[in-house]
Amino acid sequence: MDILWFIPTHGDGRYLGTNTGGRAADHTYFQQVAQAADRLGYTGVLLPTGRSCEDPWITAAALASVTKNLKFLVAVRPGLMLPSVAARMASTFDRLAEGRLLINVVAGGDPYELAGDGLFVSH
Repeated sequence: MDILWFIPTHGDGRYLGTNTGGRAADHTYFQQVAQAADRLGYTGVLLPTGRSCEDPWITAAALASVTKNLKFLVAVRPGLMLPSVAARMASTFDRLAEGRLLINVVAGGDPYELAGDGLFVSH
């Protein structure tokens, strides 16, 4: 069985749905989470996408060099970039990270958030 964890690129709270006891979204914390998941034998980690999240591609690239086996499930929204650019980014990342890229195609989302990115499509 493959089990993945999550890099909280929008911050991490102690209580679900609140900022109470929350940790800031910063590289040091992301690195701690990624290295712990790598050391504990998780297959990979999800790098989410969304208006409150750090960029998943850049975050994954920054964490690939400080982990050994961990795969990176990078969330992408079709329509936010040209397919040829996405393919080039995926190919480069996967090659430089030695085959550790996974892609999460996010096909829907909140219409308000999608509109903020210029996507005016239904969920």
